[in-house]
Parts: sequence; C-alpha cells; structure tokens
Amino acid sequence: MNENTPRGLRWTIRGLSILLFFLFVWLEGFVVDDLGSVEGPSRQRVMSGSVPEEVAAPAREARLKVDTLTREIGRLEQVKANRIQTRESASATLNQIQSSYQFEVEQQRAPSDELAKALGQAQESFLAASRAYEEANQRIGELQDELASEQVRLESAERRLQVEKDRVGQENMELWRAADGRHRFRVAASKLAFVVPVFLFAAWLTVRRKDSILAPIHKALLVASFWWIGVVMFEHFPREYFKYIAIGAAILIVLMFLVRSLRNAAQPQEDVLLRRRREAYQASRCPECAYPVPAETGAAMACASCGVELFGPCAACSEIRHVLLPHCRACGDATDRWRGTGDGEVLAEGQPG
Repeated sequence: MNENTPRGLRWTIRGLSILLFFLFVWLEGFVVDDLGSVEGPSRQRVMSGSVPEEVAAPAREARLKVDTLTREIGRLEQVKANRIQTRESASATLNQIQSSYQFEVEQQRAPSDELAKALGQAQESFLAASRAYEEANQRIGELQDELASEQVRLESAERRLQVEKDRVGQENMELWRAADGRHRFRVAASKLAFVVPVFLFAAWLTVRRKDSILAPIHKALLVASFWWIGVVMFEHFPREYFKYIAIGAAILIVLMFLVRSLRNAAQPQEDVLLRRRREAYQASRCPECAYPVPAETGAAMACASCGVELFGPCAACSEIRHVLLPHCRACGDATDRWRGTGDGEVLAEGQPG
C-alpha cells in the first residue's frame, strides 16, 4: 500500500487489518484458554497434614471429661432439687405430727402408739431426706472442684492444640502455595511456549517482509501475539514482578524504535531517502540541509548553503536533471548518484535504481 493507493481502498485495508487483529486475538485466546484449563493440584490432597495424635488426644480427653462432669453435675442438681422438695414435704408432715403429739401432751393425755409411731416415721423420713440432700450437695461440690481442675487442663491442652493447628495449617498452606505455584508456572510456560514463538515469527515476518503486500496481516498477528504475551504475564506473574517486566518490555520496545529512527535519520533507507528528497524538491528546499533554493531555471544549480549539486547535466542525454533523484525526466535514465554512491553512470535497462 503506497501513496497511489486509492483512499477508500487504504481505509478498507486498515479496517480489515483491525478486524483481523481482533480475530487473531480471539483465536489465540481459544488456545490460551485451553492451555489454562489443565486441572491443578487438589487442595484437599495437598493440605493433608494433621495435628499429631499426642497433641490432639489430651485436648479431646479433657473435653470429654468436662462434658461428662457437666452432665453429672446437672443430673445431681436435679436430684438436689427433688431432695429439697422431699425434705420440705417431710418437714411439713413432721411438724403436723409434732403438733398433734404436743397437743396430746398438753391435754395431759398419753399419745397413742399410732401417733408415736407416726412421729418416729416422720422424723426418720425427714432425716433421710436431709441426708440425701446433703449427700447430693456434697457430691455436687466435689464434682465442681473436679470440673474446675479439668477446665484448667482443657484450656492448657486447647492452647497447645491451637498452636499445633496453626503450625500445621501454615505448613499445609505453604505446601499448597508451592504446588499451586508450580502448576501456575507450568500453565504460564505452556501458554508462553505458544504465544512467544507466534510473536517472534510475526516479528520476523514484519521486519523481513515489510514491503510485502501481506504486511498488514503480519502486523495484525504481531500485535495480537504481543497482546496475549502481556495478558499471560499479567495473569501468572506476581504483581510486584510484573510491573518491572512490563516497564522493562516497554523501555526495550521504545529503545528499539528510537534506535531505528536514529539510524533512519542518520542513514535513511532508500524509500525514506527518496521520499525526503522528492518532498524537498517540491518545496524548493535543499534535500541535504533544507536551505531555500530558487525555482528550477533549466540550468545547473548547487545549494548556496551546503554546496551539494541540485541540478546538473544528465550523463545520457545532457539535459538538466534533478541530481538527487534517481531518474532523468528527459530520457528516464537511472543512476546511483542520488544515493551518494554512484558517479552518474547510466544503469542497464531493467536494472533497479
């Protein structure tokens, strides 16, 4: 595509090149996604470490003992409540019989054998209920002391267990991170093993075949591959490293373009040199130093600033020609003089200038 290509066709080629870029991105994305779908390590299988039994057993036993004592104390509290009711009932019965017995004594009557027997039984029931209440209360106190001791032992065992859990958890997490890191590295390597060669191939085509009619296709593939290299690196490289890699790659690319631009400025390629000299002649300026020169007069002329010859006789037809352009407009002969390497000899017909 050159300046003589119709404008509409140029824009069509550019639009199709952009569309082709997105299609290349889409196609490479399918491959990258398939490469990234490889199943990683099982988290449950990797994090299989557990707390040693000699650490877990004391805590488990202490917890079981505390639960057993708590249930037993609850049961005895219920028994104690029942004994209180029994004692109160026995006390009420005893008081009632004692009142009857006292009434008989005050009336100076001998209490009957049944009343005396009932009084003895009421006293015995009251004493039995009191003893049962005291025994339950005493047992509850003993169990509470034992429970307090077990709770202290449980707290100590659980603290040790928690420390061990933290240690094992940290080890498991490190194992998982290492396994996951290896998996991510393999996935990243497989993705880069695909996109980097494609990028290098596209770069080689872009540089070596820059004048090819397929250059837009090469550039679209180059940009799409470069895009996916950046995406893969961003996804799989640590963020603290990616920023350095990204800025390093950007600096390298800018330096490559800058060096190329400086080389073109110092020793421009033929197409660039020809375009500059053609534009300089059209603007009535010296192609070497850009000094303004008079319009063409049909006579030999040199630059008044740098002394380079601008117009001179053609070696083939002796007509005045543009010395710094490849062809004579009178006879069309071609020379290497415009490049600064020839001495004005006429090239053979069909030989490139």
